[in-house]
Amino acid sequence: MKRKLTAALIAALPALALGQNVVVFGDSLSDTGQPGWALKASYLDANGQMHKLYDEHVAAALGSSLTASGSGGSNYAYSGGVVLGSNSALTAAQPNLALQQQIANYTAQGVRPESLHILWGGGNDMAAILERAQSAASPTASVSADTAAAAAESARQWQTLRSAGVDLAVIPNVPNVVYTPTLFQSFGQAAAQGFGAQVEQVAPNMGSAATAAFNQAFQAASAALAQTEQQSLADFNSARATVLANTAAAIYSSPLGQALSAAGISEAAFNANLQTQYQSFAASATSATTLLNSQTTAALNQVGGNIVRIDTDRLFADMLASPERYGLANTTAPACSGSTAQSLCRPADAAQADSRLFADGFHPGPAAHQIMADYIINTLQAPQDMAALRRSVMEQSRNVQDFVREESNRQRSNPQAPHTLDAIAAYQRHSGDGHSIHAGAKAQFNENWQAGAVFSRSENEQSSGRTDIEGKTNSLSGFIRYDQPRWWLGGLVQINDSDYTTRRHFNLGQAALTQSGDTSGNSRAGGLFGGYDVWQSNSTRLSALADLTLTKGKINGFAEQGSDAARMQFGKQNLHSLQSGLGFEVRHQSGSWQPFANLRWVKEWKKDDQGISAGLGGSHFYSATPEQDRSWLGALAGVQWQPQGSPLHAFAAASRDFGHRNQSHTGLQIGIGARF
Repeated sequence: MKRKLTAALIAALPALALGQNVVVFGDSLSDTGQPGWALKASYLDANGQMHKLYDEHVAAALGSSLTASGSGGSNYAYSGGVVLGSNSALTAAQPNLALQQQIANYTAQGVRPESLHILWGGGNDMAAILERAQSAASPTASVSADTAAAAAESARQWQTLRSAGVDLAVIPNVPNVVYTPTLFQSFGQAAAQGFGAQVEQVAPNMGSAATAAFNQAFQAASAALAQTEQQSLADFNSARATVLANTAAAIYSSPLGQALSAAGISEAAFNANLQTQYQSFAASATSATTLLNSQTTAALNQVGGNIVRIDTDRLFADMLASPERYGLANTTAPACSGSTAQSLCRPADAAQADSRLFADGFHPGPAAHQIMADYIINTLQAPQDMAALRRSVMEQSRNVQDFVREESNRQRSNPQAPHTLDAIAAYQRHSGDGHSIHAGAKAQFNENWQAGAVFSRSENEQSSGRTDIEGKTNSLSGFIRYDQPRWWLGGLVQINDSDYTTRRHFNLGQAALTQSGDTSGNSRAGGLFGGYDVWQSNSTRLSALADLTLTKGKINGFAEQGSDAARMQFGKQNLHSLQSGLGFEVRHQSGSWQPFANLRWVKEWKKDDQGISAGLGGSHFYSATPEQDRSWLGALAGVQWQPQGSPLHAFAAASRDFGHRNQSHTGLQIGIGARF
């Protein structure tokens, strides 16, 4: 990326309201080394190997590798690349600097829609935009117009990819240039020039000496940054403020400072003015970056499609706010003094270099690249994990439905007398860390008709990837059944209301982070169930079972809490299920004890292949989720106790699913009842 920014211009601007293959377009942040052009913008490790950039880490995580397009690979990025070709004077000599040309080179060879596409540019455009604004009559208007043009060009590039068949792209925003050491050096140079010009006005022929003195003092003070450590953004700002204060002190310890004091300008006043200039400079740089990012996001959204808008700007702010968490010790000084894209650098102290945020004055170091890669991978993975919310709703609903059907079917071998009420209470423990309680009653109207209602409270914790989901569901179920000597038929309805808390755990480099969110959902179910006694003796009964249940519902969209770069939003998830069950049940009566067992083949008839909409950085993308099992076997075995002549009864049972991938659905249940 272009490293030299015109600090005087920025300071003059007011704060504006500003296993998948990888294909990459961009600048030096992504260029892994185009033949005959520039070096990879990183440095050699202790073993003499070049550190990886973020896109190389991403490719490795997806099970592939990344090679420069000039060597036959799919990384089309060029150091010095620009979104808008006119923002670089070098595009005439090297057309591939224009991202549109990079994209054209790719599409000419045939698009691979299944690949992960990354489109990241804008930093060099920002430098060009600011330089042009320096001579504009209205710098603010110039920046606004030029950022709008760059944003529109980004949108055209995304449209080109979409038209060629690319459905999803990772399009990071531009990090705030105010964080870079180069920008701070540019401010020092601009301040030196301004100081020299002021001295020249009052002391002709002394301006050049004043500029040189300021530069010498500023460079000496800046060199001390290499020996400092920062633990917060406040430390970062304080370190730069100290450089400015030490620059002022050095000037005032010289004859030049004595002359300034004699002219009535104290060291304190000089330092205060210098600090104010820097704050204005930083605010203008921040505003310009924010404007470019916001206009680009809006333009991309107008094109539509699936945009993974990685918030690199916020990510760098997070690293500056908590460097130690990310394995960083120094956020102000680079590991290498020169441009790593122009010359090889091998720091003498590799460990110290790796603990710095910047590899050189403008490019992030290895730790930041690893963090960026982790950020991308975790963002792409998050919607997959959140699909477990839909599974959780279905599991908890199915648990209750199975319990209600089983409780109703006890009527076959232990008939309830007409005009009686059977109160029941039960507890279930599910696989993982879940449990349910049930309380209800069954009313027997005559020998044939029975109706009942059950209230259930279910709590469940499950994991999907590295996301933990805690669910709490209240269910109200009602059923009615009709019995004949050899067969029965019943119907059930169910209402479920759920609350969920999600905790998404992930690592960004060395930082172990968690994003939490809260959402809710509801579902409605209705179904039929019945059976036929295939064989019966005095004490044993073998029955065929069948059931069919339709479930519909939704999980509300939600946003994760917090304000860091990884905070995401997830759209509403709809539930559509039609499940059938076919099986057999055997029951045996032995005095007060009745052992029983059943085996059901469960089939899901609706192909629930919907994905999840996720949002980040002002844009949204749709992620397909893995298809769930369509059929499995469910087994239940237990025993019921009913003393002769006693109104009390009790039961215990164990259940398990077989062939239900990642969901053994193992459960234990106990219950008691009393008839009146």
